[in-house]
Amino acid sequence: MIKILLTLFFVGCLGNSGQSVGQFYTSNYCTCEQLQYQSDCTSMGPQCTWSDNSCSTLDCTKVTDAKACAANLKCMWTQNSSGESSCKFFTFCSQFSGSSQLQCLNISNNCPFTDGTKCGSSNQLYPCSHFTAQQYCQGYISQDGVCMWTDGTGCRAAQDCTLLNQQQCITAPKGCKYTENKCSQLLCTDLTSQESCTYVMDVIYKGYYQLCSWNSTTGKCANAQNYGGLGQGNCYQQTMGTARWVSTSAGGECLSCYAQTLFALIVALFIIMI
Repeated sequence: MIKILLTLFFVGCLGNSGQSVGQFYTSNYCTCEQLQYQSDCTSMGPQCTWSDNSCSTLDCTKVTDAKACAANLKCMWTQNSSGESSCKFFTFCSQFSGSSQLQCLNISNNCPFTDGTKCGSSNQLYPCSHFTAQQYCQGYISQDGVCMWTDGTGCRAAQDCTLLNQQQCITAPKGCKYTENKCSQLLCTDLTSQESCTYVMDVIYKGYYQLCSWNSTTGKCANAQNYGGLGQGNCYQQTMGTARWVSTSAGGECLSCYAQTLFALIVALFIIMI
């Protein structure tokens, strides 16, 4: 359950691509080609390669890491007739067998669905209301978020902090806070140090995050109005890889990527944390 809740706060690849000023959205993950600096390129992981002063996506056949292969929507991790695994260019989901979401996701992030036998794409995912038993509901990644079982209401998407009990709440330190015997939304104003004043989860099931800004004069953390306070060193990292530093005649600025990488981020993290 703890791993599922940790994953929950990175859900953000099934919704709207827009965001408010000072907010970032996890489905807008940068592509390798959008990154202009080697440090950002290497932070993307083994799916990117830095060569001739540019960042590019590594050819599927050259990816040797199973998780990186599955996380790249152009690729799939498969076995040949001899049982040897390798990364190849993605074709379609239904050719793969998988009795669980995890088995299908280990092949390709394009395939989060299973009917118990065959894998399928994200548009085949069941809604949380489909499940009538806790064992099938808990932790299922649906179109409307990560499902959780609540006595009295059955299976539903965990859409806000108030649905979480104390144990679940404290496992989501960037999204929720547990005070006065209840779980509630964490705000930038709740962060009390410059080091912790980075971002907070704004909407659980949509993957929206609010960027925070430290005011050195008042010694307080507040909502950032834009990306203006971010520099080359923290633009990419502080926006969870959804923005990159771009050189300009004035020196440079931090800009959103709007990559629309469907399902890639949540599924990559889901696989890593299982």
